[in-house]
Amino acid sequence: MYCYLYDEFIQENKRYERVLLEIENRLTDLGIAGKISRLALFRDAQEMVRDEIDRGVKTVVVLGNDDTVRKLLDVISQNDVVLGLIPIGPKNELARLLGIPEGVAACDVLSARRIERIDVGTINGRKFITGVQVPNFKAELMCNDGKYRIVPTSRANLSISNLAETVDPRDGILEANIRAHVRTGWGPFAHSRETSSILPFRFLAIRSEKPIAAFADGEEMQGTRFDIGIDPMTLQVIIGKQRVFSNP
Repeated sequence: MYCYLYDEFIQENKRYERVLLEIENRLTDLGIAGKISRLALFRDAQEMVRDEIDRGVKTVVVLGNDDTVRKLLDVISQNDVVLGLIPIGPKNELARLLGIPEGVAACDVLSARRIERIDVGTINGRKFITGVQVPNFKAELMCNDGKYRIVPTSRANLSISNLAETVDPRDGILEANIRAHVRTGWGPFAHSRETSSILPFRFLAIRSEKPIAAFADGEEMQGTRFDIGIDPMTLQVIIGKQRVFSNP
């Protein structure tokens, strides 16, 4: 049983009326039409999905973008239902990684129903799929329950990946990439060069004296303490043949 969730922005913008009609007709032709639910400003999106799951829905299909998925990720991953995507509009990096084409072409991927079970990351209890970005920070990092401790000597950029072109989201491991500029040489011969360190981990703690910003799947969080971990193989997703994330 399928449930299709329409994000607010595609309901409010007339430019999407035609593509929505094409999508609905194609889903009917493929025999996978289902209930349509519309997200709205004053309705709890996760509660809507929870109600549909209680009614027997096994596949939740998001019509929208990365922001739409982020609103619903917690409830979908916690209830072991399948996540499908029909990407519409901008900001659809997740769909690209999963090999889902935009608009009506995504219906055929849904119908083929190639399902992968993938890892989900967590940051301070909030779930993410692709990764976390922490730009321009100088903070202490403690990795894998204190086995490693890193304190950058200069400001650095931290990228944490769960799902990426070179990262496999089925291995139970997150990958941290720490990039910083270091100054070498003396006097007129001094110069700055970028260094990069890659660290696989299952748990990472970030501790900063001053508040810093972290962006989980693009959503900003502010704080001085971030605990980042992984829930292995907790999300079922429909993927396309063109999915681009790494093989195991």
